[in-house]
Amino acid sequence: MPGPALASDWPALARAARRILDQRRTLDPQQVEKGRLTAADATARLRIATALVAQWDSIAAGRPPYDAETAWIVSNGTEGTYPHELRTDLNAAADRARTLADRHGEDADAAHFAEAVAALAWHARPRDHISHILDVAHANAAWRASRTEGRAAA
Repeated sequence: MPGPALASDWPALARAARRILDQRRTLDPQQVEKGRLTAADATARLRIATALVAQWDSIAAGRPPYDAETAWIVSNGTEGTYPHELRTDLNAAADRARTLADRHGEDADAAHFAEAVAALAWHARPRDHISHILDVAHANAAWRASRTEGRAAA
């Protein structure tokens, strides 16, 4: 089964991750004030979005990907995220982004963002026997490093 249209547009996915983080920084405190979101949930959403940005910034830059699960463990839960938590969060974000895009049908930016968040959620799915974005990103970073080392030796 082919992936979403934006699944291979790593810079677009990094920008979408940053947009999610920016939205949470801006909107979640208001939602807490209105009683629609608990402070603990807002903190968790911010932590998850921060990890998402770190992961996708590293992937888009061709560096070894940020290891959100190890960050979670090492920080005693103050940084990073577990894969299932990221997956649940992104699935909900994708549903919300699609609902908003459908509500504003003429808004191309909203539609593009919804597609990007759907691709982020798709990449957060459990690893399968074929490949996973983190495996691909590690291979990409190793390839870039070998090319850099080869040029330095020449």
